[in-house]
Amino acid sequence: MAMIENADYKLWIDSGILFSAFKKPTDMTLEVAKCAIELRHTISNNQHQYWCMDLRNLKDTSDEAKKYIDEYGEDFLYACAMIVNSHLMKFIVNVFNRMKKRRIPVKIFSSETAAVKWLNEMKEQKD
Repeated sequence: MAMIENADYKLWIDSGILFSAFKKPTDMTLEVAKCAIELRHTISNNQHQYWCMDLRNLKDTSDEAKKYIDEYGEDFLYACAMIVNSHLMKFIVNVFNRMKKRRIPVKIFSSETAAVKWLNEMKEQKD
């Protein structure tokens, strides 16, 4: 299993799916967003991935980070499953995702099991 990390964020690939998680409660600044996307590109070797993104430790996202993610956050992805732990976070992420037309399928989940199941279904459809 390949893994890469920095002080805030870790990513790993397991069974053909890219996983990521914040290591501690984090405010997503522009700097954190740039580092996270750079790490994702590094671990995936600029190849398209199915991504299971754990947002349970994400506290807030700055406007600058949102703009950067809008521009570069979907590069090298087939689909993205986002895991959240509250109805408020689910609402916020859904609003953020609806503000911009996504180039890839994105879906919100409250469990990793359901997120991985959906990503595997997306992989099967692609094959």
